[in-house]
Amino acid sequence: MTLFFYGPNTYLMRRQIDQMVAAFIKKTGSDLGLERVDGLVAKPDGVRAALQATPFLSTSRLVIIDGLAANKATFEKLGNPLELVPQTTVAVFVESAVDQRTTAFKLLGGANKVVKFESQTSAQLTLWCKRLIEEAGGTAERGAIVELLKLAGEDQWRLSEEITKLVNYSPQVTVESVRVLVVASPEVSIFDLVEAMTAGRTADAYAARAVLANQKQDDIYVLSMIQWQLRNLLLAKVAPSGITSAELAKAAGMSPYVAGKMQSAASNHAQEVLTAGLKLAIDYEHEIKSGRRASEAAVEQLIYRVSVAAASSRSPRRTA
Repeated sequence: MTLFFYGPNTYLMRRQIDQMVAAFIKKTGSDLGLERVDGLVAKPDGVRAALQATPFLSTSRLVIIDGLAANKATFEKLGNPLELVPQTTVAVFVESAVDQRTTAFKLLGGANKVVKFESQTSAQLTLWCKRLIEEAGGTAERGAIVELLKLAGEDQWRLSEEITKLVNYSPQVTVESVRVLVVASPEVSIFDLVEAMTAGRTADAYAARAVLANQKQDDIYVLSMIQWQLRNLLLAKVAPSGITSAELAKAAGMSPYVAGKMQSAASNHAQEVLTAGLKLAIDYEHEIKSGRRASEAAVEQLIYRVSVAAASSRSPRRTA
């Protein structure tokens, strides 16, 4: 039996693997038939040995190979690794990031079972958070989960940790407890910054910038993330009417959660402001890399110029 797990949602992927491991140990009575292989560093002989070994003190084997597709030197020497798996073994090939155009992906795609672990939409994350809070013995006040997602973003690993912390603090998860205990992620702070400056709210934009500075975020990283946010907002702005968040995500290379967030925000911003802001951000990056402008000054100037332009575009024009 061969399985191929891949996709960006490593949280759900690992939970699925953990459940398989628990079920295997329960069925066989021990972990003697369980083997994990780091495919990124494994040699061809090591992979073959792991896959082809016969059960010892067990009726079957479970072999989990992680990241083998990225190890081109080893993968090429194996041929088709699925053909190495005997009837007594369940082999799980795990890839968080894999190019679907590669030979490795096409070969692993021939497994008995192929599962893609997708990023979650906002609605899916909301339901998942609610379920996790209830499983931990807590309840969520109206609006608490919305606030949690706003501050922590879509990373389910972090959300799981934050939910554990919140429920341990108080079984009743409230908007206030979320605001007290959950620190905004850098991505969320940058989204707030971009939202503010492209809406002409200069003071709010600099407040978000101050949060990032307190978090010791590198200016080059901040600038690159501003570019990414502006690009996503612009794509959501010019997308065909009626396009779903899933369709936008697939076309633009975003997660469904981010695509939905961008669609909700894009209507509040002028296309010309987003376009000019993105061009300016790219120009500033070039100036930094060519040594003509300091990175901190570039970020400060970008915020100011885009904010002023956005505020000007929103001001009512005087008529003669």
